[in-house]
Amino acid sequence: MTDSTYIPPHLRALHQAGLKYLLLVQLMTLLAFLPYLPGWFFALFLVVGLWRWRVLHGQMRKPPAMVLWAAVLMGLGALMASGLNRYSLDSAVALCLLGYLLKSLEVLRRRDGIFQIYLGYFLAGVLLLYRFDPIAALIVSLLLFFNTLALQAVTAGGHYNARYGLTQSSLILLAALPIMVAGYLFFPRLPPLWQIPNDQRGAQTGMTDEISPGSVERLAQSVAPVFRVAFDTPLPARNQWYWRGNTLSVFDGRSWQAEYRSANPFAWPSQAKLPSGVGPASRYSVLMENSGQRWLYFLDWPSAIEAGKGVILPDARAASRTPITSLLRYRASSHRTVNWPDQSGLIASNVLLPEQGNEPLRQWAQTQRAQYASDGDFIDGLMHHIRTEGFFYTLQPPAYPGDQSLADFWLTGRRGFCSHYASAVGYILRSVGIPTRLVGGYLGGTYNPTGDYVQVRQMEAHVWLEVWLGQGWQRIDPTAAVAPDRIEMNLDTLFRRSQPGDLPLLSRMGSLSLLNGLSLYWDSMLYQWQVLILDYDNSVAKAWFESAFGRFSPLKLAIAILSLMALVGFALAWGLGMVTWPTRQREPYRSLARIERWYGARADAETVQTYFQRLAAQHPSHSALWVLADLIEGSLYRHAEPIAAREFRAARHRLVKQRRRRSL
Repeated sequence: MTDSTYIPPHLRALHQAGLKYLLLVQLMTLLAFLPYLPGWFFALFLVVGLWRWRVLHGQMRKPPAMVLWAAVLMGLGALMASGLNRYSLDSAVALCLLGYLLKSLEVLRRRDGIFQIYLGYFLAGVLLLYRFDPIAALIVSLLLFFNTLALQAVTAGGHYNARYGLTQSSLILLAALPIMVAGYLFFPRLPPLWQIPNDQRGAQTGMTDEISPGSVERLAQSVAPVFRVAFDTPLPARNQWYWRGNTLSVFDGRSWQAEYRSANPFAWPSQAKLPSGVGPASRYSVLMENSGQRWLYFLDWPSAIEAGKGVILPDARAASRTPITSLLRYRASSHRTVNWPDQSGLIASNVLLPEQGNEPLRQWAQTQRAQYASDGDFIDGLMHHIRTEGFFYTLQPPAYPGDQSLADFWLTGRRGFCSHYASAVGYILRSVGIPTRLVGGYLGGTYNPTGDYVQVRQMEAHVWLEVWLGQGWQRIDPTAAVAPDRIEMNLDTLFRRSQPGDLPLLSRMGSLSLLNGLSLYWDSMLYQWQVLILDYDNSVAKAWFESAFGRFSPLKLAIAILSLMALVGFALAWGLGMVTWPTRQREPYRSLARIERWYGARADAETVQTYFQRLAAQHPSHSALWVLADLIEGSLYRHAEPIAAREFRAARHRLVKQRRRRSL
């Protein structure tokens, strides 16, 4: 092949500037995904990047095919050893990133670099499957920008102008912004065509439909938000912030389970009736985070629910037939006092206990019950017993193994969290025939004055009781007896004073007013992002469109979007210099061009003076030609100051009149 042989652009060798930008955008993409991938991916990038850099500088050769295949097999083995051996989002993304990194070993030509950049564009979009908050939007925007910049560098010649590449990349992304906004506003929200399971990272979070002593305090170590509540009515009193989730009425000797389980939603009954409210209602909307669970949360007790496909179950709770894998918004109303529908079918099952296990506690309960005249007095006596007999509320309770766990806790250990107290008191009440069930949910929350909503975190996880005393279910919270301040305080606020060592680091730092203020402000930003961006409804944009263009129709929308695309395309072409605005000629060239159009062009090498002499000889009656000739020559050669354009216009006007008289 000679030097004059033509090489298509896509087959030309990749120059150093292109490789540098490719390695930079690879590093940025890897860092964005690193929290969700095994750490050895970064070591792989260092090895691949070093090898590729030395190949470019002639210090190493491109690896042979056998080495590439060995690297692929070793990468697959490392993925399996890291636990990514099932079909899930993590395994699919890890496999894609593995190919993205190993591709660098054979990138020699522009075609290979362009392919790698397109894969980078794809991975930038994949990042939004993991998180979709303002920080994620900023990271994705940066990845798109630097991929576009790398594309400029790869497709350019050997002398790449970085400033020109920055300008072009910025203009391209800015031009795409209006199209993106139009698509966001008007493109319909379609359900996913397929789903990739992602249960390997423990996608299910929050309260489950099974609770045992010791299970809830693990949630209390997390400050992750569960949901946010915005009230349309005045904010209820702080001691009424009981957020109902699961109703647990089946006890197997150690754990409490819901009668209607998440594992079999097809066995759920059809829509049941909620209790009817008495008195003023609290109306609110809930913005719930992705939990992987099915349960919805409401202020105790819900009397009306607007949750789309939510199913109301007979035990005064609501659930989704599909796991909640994305942001969910719903509305509800709650009352402090309600009239319950027929509960006869539930009451009978809420006194059942296993025949064996915790016998000492059963005997203790029956002995104590004999000392009270009524069930209500007995419950009051239990709360007094908790307050006076040395019980302790702690995030680090001892383990109570075996089938006597509740008896060991109540009679000897006396150190536990809310689930211990609720389980033990629930067992005691059932032992004496009082219908009782546990309720799993959250207690409390943090009011955010910036956004005017209540944020509920995993740390507020809580368990309490409901008992049937003939007139309806009544809430009984043993935690209020052992730690009364917990009802008025969040868990971290309570333990920060007495047991700070049991709290996670972020909760211990919450006493710093500056840090707490910044945290509330950031959470308010996230809430507004979720409401305005993630929970956006096309009906809002449709109303805007109809107010400007009349009745909505697909044809009108298509014309508007195509017009917007044409306008943006023209602006982009103008910004890149592909289109220029027509400019008006300055004098004397404007007048000279008019004369040539009227009388014919000048001959080759013909001066302006000779040209006008020839015209004057051919048209002796056109005396204005001499005036224009004098102005043009004076403007070009003699005058230091420019001649006013109006003098040229006046002379041209006289010439036009003389030509018209001549034609007559």
